[in-house]
Amino acid sequence: MTATTRNLLHHCSQHLAHLLPGSLCAPLSMARQELHKNLHLAFRLASTQQRAVVLQPSTTQAEAGLSLILPAGVRWGRPNTVPLPPSLADSGWRGGKPRPITVMPHRRATANVWFLHHGREAICLRLALSGTVEMLRYRPVLGAWTPC
Repeated sequence: MTATTRNLLHHCSQHLAHLLPGSLCAPLSMARQELHKNLHLAFRLASTQQRAVVLQPSTTQAEAGLSLILPAGVRWGRPNTVPLPPSLADSGWRGGKPRPITVMPHRRATANVWFLHHGREAICLRLALSGTVEMLRYRPVLGAWTPC
C-alpha cells in the first residue's frame, strides 16, 4: 500500500468517524475530563505564579504535587493492538511509561505524549513546546484515530 493510499484511507476514516455516533466509554471519558481539567489548572498556575508547574501521572492520592489519578479500569500507555496516531508514526515515540509534563509561564510546555486506554479504546494527549494541546481518541470499530 502506498503512502498516498494510506493517507487517503486515513482521511476517509476520519470523516466517517465524525458521521458515526459513538462516545468514549465512561471510564475513559472521566479520565479525559480529569486530564483536561488538570492541564488547564497547570497552565493557569504557571501563568499566575510565573513559575513552572509539573503535572505528573499518579497511582495514589498521597503523591505530592499536581497529579492525574485515573479512574478504575483505565491504564497508562498504548496497548500493542492500538496503532500509533499517524502524526506520531515517525516521531520515535512508541508509547512507554508517561513522563511528567512541565508547563511554563506564557503557555509554553515540555513536548510530551500521554496515552491512556481502557480495553480496546484509547486516548492520546499530545503537547507541543508551544503549549498546543491535541487530544485524539482511537475508534476500534473504524481502526482510526479521530479528534477527541
